[in-house]
Amino acid sequence: MKSWKTVLSLIVILISFSCFRIEHYSPIPKIEFIDFTFNDTLDGLQNRVLSGTLRFLFVDGDGDIGFDTIQPQQNTIFIEKYRYVAGVLSPVELLLPLNYYVPKFTPVGNHKTLTGEIIVKDLNENYPLSGDTIVYKFYIVDRAGNVSNIESTGNMIIE
Repeated sequence: MKSWKTVLSLIVILISFSCFRIEHYSPIPKIEFIDFTFNDTLDGLQNRVLSGTLRFLFVDGDGDIGFDTIQPQQNTIFIEKYRYVAGVLSPVELLLPLNYYVPKFTPVGNHKTLTGEIIVKDLNENYPLSGDTIVYKFYIVDRAGNVSNIESTGNMIIE
């Protein structure tokens, strides 16, 4: 009688564990835009400036997002700015590129998939104060050199 209960308990445990399926994702990172918010602030000279905050989700099947802190730092996030000129979406020449370093993440355990949210704060670029329509396009690159899909903020009118 006791062995029957043990066998039944083991079957119930095995069935419950079989319900937890591990998702397998591509080693090529995938990103998904969440939102972009403008923050009205003052610069060092007390001039009104806008800074921006970009938020997006990522999934990487082999978990190799970010780089070691050995110099030179390798960038992971690449952002390009566009604006409409005479009704045509055109790239904006920036003084400094909008590339960002992400530290190395190392997943623990056998399942190496990394998922999460990335927030890029203080995109400070001397936004025009009103009337301009801009778009950011962005992507990430993992340590293996895999380039994610390109996401876009969509049209944003600066007011």
